[in-house]
Amino acid sequence: MTRSSFRIFALAVAAIVIAAVNPASAQIVALGHSAVHGNVAESEMWPAVLEGLLRARGTQVHIANAGVWGETTEATLARTPSAVPAGTKLVILCDNPANDVRHNMSPIKAMENIAAIKSQLKARGIRVVDVWGTYMSVWRQPGSVGPDGRHLSVEGNKKMAAAVVGMVR
Repeated sequence: MTRSSFRIFALAVAAIVIAAVNPASAQIVALGHSAVHGNVAESEMWPAVLEGLLRARGTQVHIANAGVWGETTEATLARTPSAVPAGTKLVILCDNPANDVRHNMSPIKAMENIAAIKSQLKARGIRVVDVWGTYMSVWRQPGSVGPDGRHLSVEGNKKMAAAVVGMVR
């Protein structure tokens, strides 16, 4: 085998190994508090529904749901490095100061934390799509809020996923 043929062979083997190790064409993390985690079955939460919509379009993608119930923006900022693994291409951020305010924390500081989360991710080369406005728009639609009056219903999660699908590329 010539040196040139060996290089081509080695590159082909490396490509096959990489493809086998990471079958998804992109890694996406949905990050935030219970607006991400949801108050419905995991398969009905908008990140899972969004993954299904993207797969139906032929995109082999995995969306990790990194939402945590009751979490403040400070806690989200602190766990961002571990919640968003290396190789992540996109973070769908859905967070606001609500839990901070419930814990008597400053809404201004919460907004600073959200800006710091975005900066930290962008510094790692990760694209950030902030969907809080979209979440609130869906939340205001009839039938979108669940029995607790604070989180999306199954129907609301479907609407959220449908609204976000065009933002993910």
